[in-house]
Amino acid sequence: MNTLIFGLLTIISVFIFMKLGKIKASKKQLNRNDRINWARNKKPNFDEENYNTKIPEEKNKQINDQSEK
Repeated sequence: MNTLIFGLLTIISVFIFMKLGKIKASKKQLNRNDRINWARNKKPNFDEENYNTKIPEEKNKQINDQSEK
C-alpha cells in the first residue's frame, strides 16, 4: 500500500516538475540592467597581472643528518 501511494506521489511530482520546467521568464525579467552576471566565474582569468602566482625564491639551507653540539 505504501509503495502504491509513494509511487503515485513520485509520478505526480515528476509530471508537475516537467510541466513547470517549460515555463520561461518574461522579456522584462530577462532584459534587466541589474542582472547578476552568472557567467563571470565560468572561465576565470589567471593572468599574472591579476594574481600573484610567482613563488618567492628563498636561500637554500644545508641540512645535516648529524645534530650540532
